[in-house]
Formats: sequence, structure tokens, C-alpha cells
Amino acid sequence: MKVRFQPNRFTKMFRHKVLSFGLWVLFLVSAMLMLKSSSDPMPFSMDAVGLLSPFLHGKEIIFNLSVGIIVSLFIYVLIVWIPEQSKRKRVRRNLALQYGLFKEECLSIFFSALQESYDLELLHRLKDQTFFREYFKEKVSPDQVRWDAVLNGLDDHLVKMLVVELEILMTEVHYALTVIDVDDPDVFSFLKRLTRILYRNRNWSSEYDDVKQLSGFMWSVHTGWSVIDGYTKKDIIAEMIEAI
Repeated sequence: MKVRFQPNRFTKMFRHKVLSFGLWVLFLVSAMLMLKSSSDPMPFSMDAVGLLSPFLHGKEIIFNLSVGIIVSLFIYVLIVWIPEQSKRKRVRRNLALQYGLFKEECLSIFFSALQESYDLELLHRLKDQTFFREYFKEKVSPDQVRWDAVLNGLDDHLVKMLVVELEILMTEVHYALTVIDVDDPDVFSFLKRLTRILYRNRNWSSEYDDVKQLSGFMWSVHTGWSVIDGYTKKDIIAEMIEAI
């Protein structure tokens, strides 16, 4: 999978903190101005009200503006911010779940290609990239490692099953892009590239060239392999989901 993903989390975090800080400052300043303009004692007698009406009018404007800003902020938080954050968390949680299921189904298909049985504990351990690499690099014959045996055992039916899992994952990623605003440009770019990669792989078959491409993609997903950085010890797709 020739995709390099380095989400600038510091930039994203800084941008969100600046926005949150700015809103809090605006709220506090507005609250202070509202209280100040509504509680200041009159520094003049009632006879001077007519002469100082511009001053009173200015205080009234400040008070009304402050109240308007505070009300607007409350409406924004209740109507926009809270629902958006809730929806973002739901989409992120669902996408992480679907990605986990995708890896489990792929592992199940790999064992079908090996014609070997497995238990849930082994399936869970194989989600760890280091263990996956060590397990499938073990020799099962003098001239073949377990991963080669997987590739040799993939027939058209099993490849089609893998393609179905890829399409499901592609649909989930596309859904995430549709329903939420992914404001991190690195994350958004990665998601778009991932959907293109998944779409191009819809026509995989058990032909040698297709299996070779499938092998590279699956090995990258399950071991963290990158043609640029080697074994990164990072689940790049999981990190991308977390950064949404």
C-alpha cells in the first residue's frame, strides 16, 4: 500500500485549542461587559438623564451586544458543537469497529487458504503487527513460509471473499467522509487515497499478478509495512481513524 500518512496532530490540536480558547474569551468578555453595563451605578442625578442620554444609549448597546453574543454562543454549543462532536465520536467508533472486523475476516480467510483451524485467542493475537509478522514468516516447509502458503492457497472464491471485505471497508470509509467534516487535511487526504486504493482492487482475482498486489496490500495492513519507512510498528489506518 503506497500510502504515507503522517497526521499533523500538533497542528490539529493547536487549531482546536485556539478555537476553543477564542470562544471562551469571547464568552467571558461578553459576560463581563454585560454585568458591567447593567450594574454600574448612575454617576449623575435623574435631572441629568436628558443631557447624558448618549452615554446611557451606549451602555444599552454594549449590554444588548453582550447578551446577543452570549445567547449566540449558547445556541452554537447546543445546536452545532455538541451534536457534531457526538456524531464524530459515533462515526469514529463505528469505523474503528468495522476496521477491526475487516482484519478479523481477512485472518479467517487466510486460515481457510491454509486449511488450518484456529481459535479466537490466536485471532486476537494476530491483530498485533509484530506477532502477525512472526507467525506468518514461520516456515511450514523447507522452502515455504506460512504467508507463501496462504498466497498459494487463495483460489477465486477466497479472493472474492477478500474483495467483498475490501468493498465493505471502502463503503464505511466513504460514509465517514460523507457524514462528518474531516478538518485535518492529512487525514482527509489519506482517507481519499485509501478509498481509491480499495476501489481499484475490486477486480482482484487469483491470477498471479493480482495475488502479488493483494499480498503487498494485506501485508502492509497487518504488519505496518511501508515501502518508504519499512516496518513502522504503527497501524496507520487505525491512527487515521483515531485522528478523525
